[in-house]
Amino acid sequence: MAKEGSAGFDGADRDADRIDSRPRWQPRREWIMGTLAALAIIAAAALHGLTSNRTPALAGTALTPPRPAYDFRLRDQDGRDLSLSELRGKAVVLTFLYVHCPDYCPVIADKLRQTDEELGPERQHVAFLAVSVDPRGDTPAAVRGFLLTHRVQGELEYLTGSAVQLRPIWEHYWVAGVAAPSSIAVTHTTVVYVIDPSGAMRVFFGWQFAPHELANDLRILTGHIRDRAIRARTAGSEERQE
Repeated sequence: MAKEGSAGFDGADRDADRIDSRPRWQPRREWIMGTLAALAIIAAAALHGLTSNRTPALAGTALTPPRPAYDFRLRDQDGRDLSLSELRGKAVVLTFLYVHCPDYCPVIADKLRQTDEELGPERQHVAFLAVSVDPRGDTPAAVRGFLLTHRVQGELEYLTGSAVQLRPIWEHYWVAGVAAPSSIAVTHTTVVYVIDPSGAMRVFFGWQFAPHELANDLRILTGHIRDRAIRARTAGSEERQE
C-alpha cells in the first residue's frame, strides 16, 4: 500500500508539475512578444523621426564641397555701395546680366521676380543680386529702366562698376563675358548662384530654372523648410489630441 501510495503521490507531483508548467510559460511568452512589439514601435518611431527631420534635397546643381563666395564691393542702381559680405545672414541669389540683352537676361529677371513672389513673407531672409557684364552699356539710368520694365525694382540689386572692378568678379564666378566691338551685344555665361547665410556657395541653376525650385532651395538653406515641417507636425499632434 505504501508503495502504491508512494507511486500515487509521485504521479500527483508529476501532474502538478505539468499543470504548473503551463502558467509559468504562458506569461513569459506574452512578455517576450509584448517586448518585441514595443521595440518594433520604438524603432519605427525613431526611423520616422530621422526621415522627417532630414533636410530635403536641393533642386539646383550642388557645389561639392561648398566653397566660400568671393566677396566684392560695387555700386547699385541708386549709387549706393554694397558688398556681398554685408548680406551675411541671408541667402543670396547671385546672377550676371546686362540691360540690353535680347534673350536670356530678361528671362532671368522675370524668373527672379516670380521667385520673390513665390517666397512671400520669407523673402525677408533672401537677397537678390545682379552683377553687370557690360560696364559700358549698364549706366545707372539704363539699369533703373531695366528694373522697372521687369518689375524687380526694390527686389533686385543691380551692381555695376568699371571693367577693372568687374573682371576679377567674373573670373571668380566663372562668368565669361565678351562684348562685340561693333554691337551692344555681350556674349556671357548665364548662371544663377545660391549662396547660403554663412557665405558659402551651395548650388547653381541655368537660365531655364523653375522659380518654385529656386524658392524651395532658398527655404531649405534658410531653415524655413524644417520650420514649416515642425509647425505642421505640431499642428497635427494638437488636432489629434483634441
